[in-house]
Amino acid sequence: MLVIDHVVMLVPDADEMAATLRTRYGLGSERGPYHSFAGTRNHSVPLDPPSYLEFLTLENREAAARTEAGRRVLRCEQDGFGFLAWAVRVDDLEDVSRRLGIAVVDRTVREPDGTLRGWRTVTGPPHLPFFIDYPHNGDRVGRWREMYERVGHACRPGDFAELTIGGRRDETLEWLGPNELPLRFVSGRDGIRQVVIEASPRDLTMTWPPS
Repeated sequence: MLVIDHVVMLVPDADEMAATLRTRYGLGSERGPYHSFAGTRNHSVPLDPPSYLEFLTLENREAAARTEAGRRVLRCEQDGFGFLAWAVRVDDLEDVSRRLGIAVVDRTVREPDGTLRGWRTVTGPPHLPFFIDYPHNGDRVGRWREMYERVGHACRPGDFAELTIGGRRDETLEWLGPNELPLRFVSGRDGIRQVVIEASPRDLTMTWPPS
């Protein structure tokens, strides 16, 4: 089964974005770790666990310039920030790897108790979603549930209700394989145009720049 795991944005200022999410949407967020592989700092907005919205800030341009992931961040900055990527969580990442002929990238780290922290991905062209899993990650849902309560949302965000995607519908669907993801396709430039999140008392609609 395929599930929208998270949506990633690149923003120029983390504090400003956190304040915007709080005042306009009633969403809390939490500062996360530095990603050395892209020169970015992670900030998480927990949704219905374990789904989440992620916003990144660029902290190290030299580190970013050394990797494809970082260069993608730099291109997004040059284009005016905004939606950077989206991830689809899968049950069998090895099967996806075989189907697409793309190797799994493993970013997991083993803890002393044998639990893994981190994730694994299969990634293709930047305009397409990447696939992700979290093997042997302990009570990951529980940790996200704790963060959900900790950040103090002013509403009750649920899961992703719809992503509006620009670009080639047939290419995206072929890349994903059989799925029931809540996607809407529009013509024009590639990438995410709009994100709708289930919430109470009303759904939250996000575009870039936030409006």
